[in-house]
Amino acid sequence: MPASENRPKGKLHSCLTIDVEDWFHILDSHVVPGIKQWPSLESRIERNLKEMLAVLDSFSVKVTFFWLGWLAEQHKDLVCMCRDAGHEIASHGYAHVLAYEVGPDAFREDITLARDILENIIGDQVRGFRAPGFGITKKAHWAFEVIKESGYQYDSSVFPASRGHGGIADAPLTPYFIETQSGHLLEIPMSIVEIFGHRTNLFGGGYLRLANKLMIKWGIDKLQAAGRPLIVYLHPREIDPAQPHLPLSLLRQFKCYVNLSSTLPKLKWLCKNYTLFTMLDMVENYIRSFYLESKMIPVLRLRNNRTSSELSLESEESAFSADPKTFRSKVLLVEKAMADFLGPLNPTFSAETEHSGIEADAKV
Repeated sequence: MPASENRPKGKLHSCLTIDVEDWFHILDSHVVPGIKQWPSLESRIERNLKEMLAVLDSFSVKVTFFWLGWLAEQHKDLVCMCRDAGHEIASHGYAHVLAYEVGPDAFREDITLARDILENIIGDQVRGFRAPGFGITKKAHWAFEVIKESGYQYDSSVFPASRGHGGIADAPLTPYFIETQSGHLLEIPMSIVEIFGHRTNLFGGGYLRLANKLMIKWGIDKLQAAGRPLIVYLHPREIDPAQPHLPLSLLRQFKCYVNLSSTLPKLKWLCKNYTLFTMLDMVENYIRSFYLESKMIPVLRLRNNRTSSELSLESEESAFSADPKTFRSKVLLVEKAMADFLGPLNPTFSAETEHSGIEADAKV
């Protein structure tokens, strides 16, 4: 994946992501058409996606497109158009399923199929994944193992706040590695700010459509002050006020269709005023900046709580603080994970490089 020509300004690491879905890919409602009906429905993806690509091109912004595998099969030319414009192609699964509903086996089959389809279309590796609806919860802790063993290197499925479906309300707010049996998976959670003690998103989907530009700027400033990345996410249907409306409940209609006419102007405003990268470029810059400051990205372990069968995110520091030698070996493993993620084409980072103060400086 070619690097973006943009360069970061200041300390804010920013990326723009687009979940490529059509107007009928709405979750968690019995009135939404099933996958067998999708081929017979009007598709508005070509019109909406081409309009988004034109906006991005006008500002020379490169982004990450999380493609739904089913939609990619129907529109291979659009996937290639995104690739040829220099954007990153990542996976959004195949059939737009919620991980916690379908279970490990069906989830594995879905995301492996999506990855194979996308890689066959673009002729390159697909490194990133995002679950539909941010549908990884504490009770679906197995999903991280499945994502890593399915060949993905990073995940962007955690919504670290309460929401209608999905979400891990007490998850870390900055990127972190998750230690799985197949290796370390880099997790890039959605951007969250606190308002009166409550975790809130202002940077994607209905949250972005409801917030005005002043609120969004305030949130971005808060992220920058905290040293946390900005992750913006949109759907092509969100720039399309004329899309067909499903007969959803009043609350879901509000969430799905409010302020659709505001999305495109906000997209242009973000592209004009902020330096936005693909997610892959952003995380590579983020990891490299940690390395240059002799710091470590947190690494978390998955631990099953037998009484609740939920996910417990346990820091390596608390787990190994009583055994400095074991803790040091874990630090080296994370250092290697950081080096592996950057890859052989990034020789500025090496797991063999010694940092005399790493135990004291490690933020694990």
